[in-house]
Amino acid sequence: GPGVAQEANAAFARGAAVVPLMRTAGASAGMFDFPKLALEKPCFATEEQWSLLKRKDAPLDESAAAAVAVVKAACAGESSEARPVNEEVIRLRRVFGRDACIVCILGGASFHGAESEELVKELASRLESASGPKVKFLTGGMAGVQETFAKHCGDGSRV
Repeated sequence: GPGVAQEANAAFARGAAVVPLMRTAGASAGMFDFPKLALEKPCFATEEQWSLLKRKDAPLDESAAAAVAVVKAACAGESSEARPVNEEVIRLRRVFGRDACIVCILGGASFHGAESEELVKELASRLESASGPKVKFLTGGMAGVQETFAKHCGDGSRV
């Protein structure tokens, strides 16, 4: 809801790549003043991948695979020198390492779409297994999307 949109706006304003799962509706689909530019396909995503993040009728596993590919592409192109650096980024880099790709998981305290919870579980599993050891996942510890992601992201050591 509004909290997710607020977090996405803050992340986007700091230069973070935001990958919304638009098919889940709510903030990720543009509600609650979600950053409009974050809903546009970034240069590191293909048209097909972006479409799979939007389409509610797309097979769940295909949407999850597309999200993983987009996140991996965003991490591959990440450079700490190319993004604004503030105190929080410096603190996180001290914790996770200078070369870490930090993926922040945003989402509401409840699931609204019929397949949203399964999509988060699938995405957590796929991202954990497809990402190298330098990828770290960050949540705010909220119930719902963030807790579900953390519980299904391997052994939890990278969350």
